[in-house]
Amino acid sequence: MKATLPLRCALASNAAFSLTCGLLMLFRPAQVGDWLGQDARFMLQAIGLGLVVFAGELLYQATRQRVATWRALLASAADASWVIASVVLLLTLPQLFSPLDQALVLTVAAVVLAFGAWQLWAAGRAHRIGEGSEYRHCIVVETNVPAEKLWRVVGNMGDIQHYMPSLKRSVVLDGNAPGVGAVRTCEDHSGKKWSEECTAFNPGHSFAVRFVSEAPNFPFPAKTMRGGWQVAASDSGSQVMVWWELTPTSKLLAPVILPLLAFQADRDFPQIVRRMATAAIGKNGEAQMHSNGRLFARLLPGLC
Repeated sequence: MKATLPLRCALASNAAFSLTCGLLMLFRPAQVGDWLGQDARFMLQAIGLGLVVFAGELLYQATRQRVATWRALLASAADASWVIASVVLLLTLPQLFSPLDQALVLTVAAVVLAFGAWQLWAAGRAHRIGEGSEYRHCIVVETNVPAEKLWRVVGNMGDIQHYMPSLKRSVVLDGNAPGVGAVRTCEDHSGKKWSEECTAFNPGHSFAVRFVSEAPNFPFPAKTMRGGWQVAASDSGSQVMVWWELTPTSKLLAPVILPLLAFQADRDFPQIVRRMATAAIGKNGEAQMHSNGRLFARLLPGLC
């Protein structure tokens, strides 16, 4: 919660400002039109309605147990669009605005730009590990398959391609068994290739890998990169934690790279774990589970 506090504050503050502006445009369009020197009641009301909806989305994100940093990135993109539109409007149609009107438009644009920059910085800060240069994203997916069965699939490192549709190929080099020192190579459908060296292996529980980022043509924008999987028993069956820690090639890229990683992981890994869970119980187990309740894999809201 502490790591996400700056982002929650940024989102909530932007929501308050957007809601205030939206309500003014929606219910006092004539007054706003007078300030801008324009008679555009219906256009202002339409913009006001959009701002109210935007404010609702920001407030929803600010109060969630798990903040989706990729949605904060989208909010910053929307703020940037407002600023660009404001500048283009003043440059292409300057005759429509008096100097005072132009100052008002630019003032609002400057405030919106500040909110967008604040959100962008805070999105990166939410993933940052302490005060260092490393960043982290972690998810926990819960399923109703027993942990010991699920580990048999998760711990077989070379088979990840069977559960991750984005991968074309994955194999543990030299036919080695999963364990410390084993190297897994992966290739996606676009031809990108990378290797991961296992640095820790706790049978039945977890493993960790070091991405070989020093290799030529390493496809990810990271100087160093680590990750891992952990399977633990839960009341429902089991919980799978998947995590990544990396040092971006440029610190300025962190507020973009980490939310994009979060988006992809939050979207894809519940289905990946579901496929693993299905393989873990087999056809007979799946049929039995369907008679007692459907197999599920759901992303948990808590941070890890």
